[in-house]
Amino acid sequence: MDNYSFQFPDLYQFFGGYFYQGWTAGYNWEGTSANFAAVVRHFKAVNPPQTVNRVQNQLQELLDLQLSENDLTEALTQLGSNFYPPSEKLNNRQWLERVAEILRETSTKPRVLREIQ
Repeated sequence: MDNYSFQFPDLYQFFGGYFYQGWTAGYNWEGTSANFAAVVRHFKAVNPPQTVNRVQNQLQELLDLQLSENDLTEALTQLGSNFYPPSEKLNNRQWLERVAEILRETSTKPRVLREIQ
């Protein structure tokens, strides 16, 4: 079994830090539903470009492995993600591809979410 947290340390920090258990309660959503895209844009807004680029590159490396859905579930678990893609009518690969698209966005005006203390 691969140890994805060691293979992709920046993804481990990203997923564990932004999609931890209870991530939907960890931000002030100002009356709207928790939204994974907003969290990814928040990550992009509050981190240096080098960090965002490392996460982007490691995410692409993970996608390039062409893992099955079951193996992606295992990888995401090891990487600390507690996001449930079917809640957005996505499978793991589709969700990761959507995260990668958001990370590649340019000229966005990301909204910095307030973390609840």
